[in-house]
Amino acid sequence: MAMGFGSQMANTPMVIMWPNSDGTITLSQRKAPQEVMPTLDASPPRTATAQPALSSLSGSNPKLVFTIPAASSTSNTVIWAFSNVNPDSNAEDATLQIHLNSGPITLDISQTLTSGSKDPTNPVSTIAQTASGGGSGNSTSTSTPSVSDGIPLLPYQKYIVAHAILLVVGFLFLLPLGAIISRYLRTFSPVWFKLHWIIQWVLALPLIVTGFALGVTSVNMAGVPHQNDTHKRWGVAIFVVYIMQLALGAFIHFLKIPVLPLRGRAFQNYFHAVLGIFIIGASFYQVRTGFRTEWPLATGRGSVGNGANVVWIVWLVLILVVYFAGMLFLPRQYKQEEDSRRVALKSSEPSIEMVQGQQRPARTY
Repeated sequence: MAMGFGSQMANTPMVIMWPNSDGTITLSQRKAPQEVMPTLDASPPRTATAQPALSSLSGSNPKLVFTIPAASSTSNTVIWAFSNVNPDSNAEDATLQIHLNSGPITLDISQTLTSGSKDPTNPVSTIAQTASGGGSGNSTSTSTPSVSDGIPLLPYQKYIVAHAILLVVGFLFLLPLGAIISRYLRTFSPVWFKLHWIIQWVLALPLIVTGFALGVTSVNMAGVPHQNDTHKRWGVAIFVVYIMQLALGAFIHFLKIPVLPLRGRAFQNYFHAVLGIFIIGASFYQVRTGFRTEWPLATGRGSVGNGANVVWIVWLVLILVVYFAGMLFLPRQYKQEEDSRRVALKSSEPSIEMVQGQQRPARTY
C-alpha cells in the first residue's frame, strides 16, 4: 500500500509499506519525478514510522499502519495506491510491482474521529469518515471519495481525457458520418466519394492518430504496462485495422484491379464495406470499455456517470437505424451500376467502318 501527501504523483512524498514472508513489514519513504516507479527519498519532509503492533495481515481485511507528524494544514490532499503483488525483497529500495489501483482523496484532520457505527481501525471507513459537530467528536458523516471531491486531474489523466475526446469524435462521429454519406449519396451524386475521402482521410485520420498517440503517452507517464488489459489490446488492434482500411480504400480507388467479381463488383469492394462496419462496431465497444472499465482502473476516480452510458446507447441506436435504413437504396445502386456496365460494354464493342473499300473494326478511344 502507498500514501502520497500531495495531489499528483510527481514530486509527492510517499509512504509505501508491504508485508514480507518472514512476518516483518517494510516501510519505504519515496518520491517520483513523474508517473514512474518512485525511488528512495533521502530526506523526506516528515519521517514515518511503521506500527507493526497495530497492523494486521490476517483475514480478509489486512491493515498496514504507520504514524507520521501532522502537517501544518488540517485539510490534506492524499493520493493512494495498492497492489496485490509484493516486491521481491524486504529492502526499502526494492523494486515495486505496478499498483493494481490508485486514486485521490481529501482528509480533514481538524475534527475528532469517533467509532460510532463505524470501525475506526478499518482504513477504508476511516478515510471515508469526516467528523462534524464543532470538534466535540460526537457526530460523523460519511462520504465516498470520488472525482466529485474536487481533486484536479493529474497530468497523465488529462492526457487520457484528451485521448478519449479525440477518438470518440474520430471513431464514433466522423467514421460513421463517412459511411452514411457513402451509403446515401452514391446513388444521387458523384460528389459522395470526395466527401467520403475528405472525412476519412483529411478529418478523421489526424484526430485518430493524435488520440492514439495521447493514449500511448498517458500509459508511459503512468508507468504501467501497455498491453495488460482488454481496452489497451483492442485499442491497438482497432487502430491497426483502421490504417489497413484506409490503405484498402486507396487501393480500390486508384488501382481498380478486379478480383473475384460479385454482381459486377470486385470482392475487395465488399470487403472494404464490411470491414468499415466492423471497425465502427468495435469502436463503440472500445469506447464503452474505456469509460466503464479503463477510466476507473487507470485513475482510481470511480466510473463515469450513467449519463455517458445513456448517450452511448442512444448514439449507437441512431447510427444503426440511419445506416441500415440506407440499405433501402441498394437496389437503386445495383441498377445504376448495371446500367453503367451495360453502357461501358456497348461503347467498347468494335464498330465497322469502310476504309478504302475494305471493312475493318473502328478504333475505340
